[in-house]
Amino acid sequence: MENLRTQIDRQFEYSRRKNIFCNLSNNVLSFQPETIAYLRQNHQAIKTLTSEEENSLTKYLVDGAIRSLCQANQFYYFNELDKATLKKLYIKLLSKLKALPESEEKEAYKQIATKHFIALQSFLRMTNPFARHLYSNKEPYLEQEVVCEEYTAATQLHLLHIDIATLKEPILDLGCGQQAHLVRYLRDQKLEAYGIDRSVSPSSHTFKADWFEFSLSDKTWGTIISNLGFSNHFLHHHLRVGGDYANFGIRYKEILHALKTGGTFYYAPDLPFIENYLKPEEFLLQRFAVEGTEYKAIKVTRLGS
Repeated sequence: MENLRTQIDRQFEYSRRKNIFCNLSNNVLSFQPETIAYLRQNHQAIKTLTSEEENSLTKYLVDGAIRSLCQANQFYYFNELDKATLKKLYIKLLSKLKALPESEEKEAYKQIATKHFIALQSFLRMTNPFARHLYSNKEPYLEQEVVCEEYTAATQLHLLHIDIATLKEPILDLGCGQQAHLVRYLRDQKLEAYGIDRSVSPSSHTFKADWFEFSLSDKTWGTIISNLGFSNHFLHHHLRVGGDYANFGIRYKEILHALKTGGTFYYAPDLPFIENYLKPEEFLLQRFAVEGTEYKAIKVTRLGS
């Protein structure tokens, strides 16, 4: 089972690098030769997976697919219903692989792979319709990745103009990244810091969720930080045809009200289309230049109730 997961990880990395998931022209669709060889050599073990093992494996496949998709384009979003639909695709894939005769030729595996990837592309079109515009047939797919970079704690603090000596606790990093660099740094400084991200490993201070799933109670946080996270996605949806800007607007308001009085929301890039409507008697807005860009880093402090 562990060796199978290792092979799955290699296949997902290959698929991401080739942008197979996002290539909506339905070409370059296949398993790696190494993946096919592994499946053929371990056919009996795959065929005799228990129900528990199969459930665990399909969950692993779903998590891996979503991780690979979001590494290719950080603006993809998948809710729980989407994940359930994706799980059905992988249950179907496993069923087809298990049904193959033990001595089946490589071509049969390639045919299954082709149908599976086409199904994945249909899933992507359905869940994130803007993908068909971003990945047109005329463009080089590998040049259109919208990757999500993880920055060091020092870089984030500098970009957002944060002096950790002034931070009000507890602190929440909204979209902390898989490595949670800033959260770990702040905790090393003896500050009560937490992070949420859809790719982070859960722990006592990190929560695997996205900013819509995570509960934000009124006047809970002293500081909320989101470097190239929430506001970057909000801006994308604001500019995109059919973007989900309304829900981001609602969430932005919830974030501000989750601050304690005197608490601060640090983020970049700026959102002038909504910041201009903040009530000055309730929120103090400060803007800082981001070196080398036209964007601003924002500090919003909650003044009153």
